Formats: sequence, structure tokens, C-alpha cells
Amino acid sequence: MVVWNKLKKQQKTSQKVNNMDKIKALPGKILAEMIDKPDGFRRTKNGLILKDADQDTSGIRPRWFKVFALGEDIDWLTEGQYLLVDHGRWSTGVKLSEDTKLYLIDNNDCLVVSDENPLEEAV
Repeated sequence: MVVWNKLKKQQKTSQKVNNMDKIKALPGKILAEMIDKPDGFRRTKNGLILKDADQDTSGIRPRWFKVFALGEDIDWLTEGQYLLVDHGRWSTGVKLSEDTKLYLIDNNDCLVVSDENPLEEAV
């Protein structure tokens, strides 16, 4: 929690974390970046366009995250893997840069683990 609180303080004072290699998760914790961000609409593999808005019932669904850092006790996952997490089972997040925001993931609500990005189309 100390590392997480320190990041929150840095965010409030609008300081940027320049060296992301120094960010580490506490034992038993998972830090990840959301790759399945709601942007108003999403398209299914069959081409259907569905409403997908944050703060709305249409956005209630599991989301994909890419693992950024792992605590010592996490042995079932490696950095760089992808997680499908049940809706709302992540923190509000800490913005590290313009394009990077890390979330603390609830370990008990990880539904699927993948080595490949599930949002990229297979060629």
C-alpha cells in the first residue's frame, strides 16, 4: 500500500513518474494497464456495434488488462500477460503519463489469463 499511496500523492501534485522501472507491486498485488477502455462504442467480431460507455449500464462487462508489475507471492501470472477481470474489480487507477494509467487488480476476480493480446485480430 505504501507504493500505491506514494503514486497517488505524486498524481495529486502532478509530478510525473519518469522511471517506470522503479514501480513495483507489493506482495500479493497485481498492477496492470487497461487495454479494453470504453470509448462510447465497441464492435463485436461479427460486426455488431454496441454502446459501451463508462459510468453507464452498457459499460458493465469484464475488461482486459496487460500486467505491468506483480507482487512476490503471485506465481500464476507473469508480467506482460493479459488478464480478463470481472467488472469493477480494479481501483480507480493512477495516471503515470499521457498514455499510461495503472490499476490495482483484485486477484480473486481474474477470469482468464492469456499470453497473447486478445483484442488484436489473428492474421
